[in-house]
Amino acid sequence: MKKVVVAGRNDSGKSTVLGEIYRALRARGYQPLAIGSGVQDEKPYFHKGIDPNYITIAIPEPGRDVAEDIERVVRQSVNQIKEKNQLILNARKALDDLNKVRSVLELGYLSQKDIPPVSTLPDLVLIEAVGINDGYKSLETRQLADILVSTVPANIKNEILMEPGNILLDEADIIVVTKIDDTPRSVSSTTVKLLQRFFRHKPIIPVVATQGVHLDLVVDEVVKRFAEPLLLIDTATGALAAHEE
Repeated sequence: MKKVVVAGRNDSGKSTVLGEIYRALRARGYQPLAIGSGVQDEKPYFHKGIDPNYITIAIPEPGRDVAEDIERVVRQSVNQIKEKNQLILNARKALDDLNKVRSVLELGYLSQKDIPPVSTLPDLVLIEAVGINDGYKSLETRQLADILVSTVPANIKNEILMEPGNILLDEADIIVVTKIDDTPRSVSSTTVKLLQRFFRHKPIIPVVATQGVHLDLVVDEVVKRFAEPLLLIDTATGALAAHEE
């Protein structure tokens, strides 16, 4: 399964962006599995509308932004969904058999309406990175992501953007500018223009994450990369060329 990683500094709106991407992808027929960072429990994700069947928490090892054994976490989550589905199918069959007996005894049928439907298996993974390594310097996060979405708060200091070693900005596939609604327009405009100047080959999308404004544009870019994997290579090549200029 493709892995979409949402990275960024602490309090840059990562979990809100992840929740909105989840909902938008569901609306387009995808079934994401969401993996939280472990800093908080599942409740914030539930508030964002993520189905409890498709959310799990993986606590990274000390000093890491993402858990080292994400593949095991994914397999474990998928197996839990499969096991639950099998229990549901077994329950439906058992009730069918019971209804056959009740029919012979003229006791009437018992409804299956209280047995939930089986769950669709996930077809992609959304992962939130913790962001403890200054948010943009985590090599393991870049290595994990098939599609890397880096969040940048609009009020971030320009000096941080210009620091060397910001791997998760240099190699982001999509840069999302958050907290536009909490930042003076002149400041947010400067941040967006600076990002556009540094990373002119990347999609840079200002959003109001708490209201879902422009998150559809982010999902457009994610889905485009599902359909056109070579776009990731082209984007990376363009970013490298811009960096060398």
